[in-house]
Amino acid sequence: MAEVQYRLVRETEIAETAEIFTAAVTDMYARHGINASPPERAVIETGYRHIYETGIFYVAEVNGRIAAICNGVVRGPLWFLSGFWMLPQFQRQRIGSTLLKRVRAEGERAGAKIFFTWSSVDQTALASYMKQEMLPGYQILTFAGTLNVRQEQRDGYEVQPLDISYAVALDERVRAAGREIDHRFWLAMSGHQGRQIMREGRALGYYYLNQGVVGPAAWGEPEDAEALLEASCREASLHAEQVRLMIPGINHTAIRFALRTGLRLTGFSHLLTTAPFGIMEQYLPSGPLLF
Repeated sequence: MAEVQYRLVRETEIAETAEIFTAAVTDMYARHGINASPPERAVIETGYRHIYETGIFYVAEVNGRIAAICNGVVRGPLWFLSGFWMLPQFQRQRIGSTLLKRVRAEGERAGAKIFFTWSSVDQTALASYMKQEMLPGYQILTFAGTLNVRQEQRDGYEVQPLDISYAVALDERVRAAGREIDHRFWLAMSGHQGRQIMREGRALGYYYLNQGVVGPAAWGEPEDAEALLEASCREASLHAEQVRLMIPGINHTAIRFALRTGLRLTGFSHLLTTAPFGIMEQYLPSGPLLF
């Protein structure tokens, strides 16, 4: 029998955990016939270091070798599972389920009340999450392509650099938890830009840009959605040939916008949660690392 040790990751192991992520994702893509490449390892390392410093990060070590990783963040009442990956040769040995339970228990001790994750299409992973009472909420739909949107800004709206205090306050309402520490992380990352959309001197929503990707983004009122989506996607198209949006399935306004402006549905994932939270009809996530 293999000797399994569950423990907190060490700072010196961040690069190794990024390698495990890459190996596990590459294997998953091959098994499911997904034509895609994992993110660059440097990007994963940067994200994992942020989780190491501000969240919960455990590993399962088998006979002295890291075989699986599991990490997440607690922001207010929300626990988000950021990563749960295992090297292919160690899968289906019940190592992962114990690891997942430990990371969730740490979230409970940190005060989390709602537990959710962004799941791939892998059925084994989906089953593991549902056993932890994270049940299907809706899809997360990825749209990408060349944008066909009005080039002029809507009358009365203007765009300004992001005020973090405003973004935190809007997150508390729309996302059910403020997260200043994550906004500071995004704004410090090379290539990331934060914006807020204004009208008559009042902030109405915010968005981030990163090489054509829009998100996270949030708006305070449904009637301001179109203006924010147009402004963010128009600016994103100046920095990349293709614009990409990741849209919660419940956000019908953003889905209609994506379809109307020529973006194509290129993939989907699943949001699983122990309970509904926030106003996801007025939100676009940043991705599967921090949501």
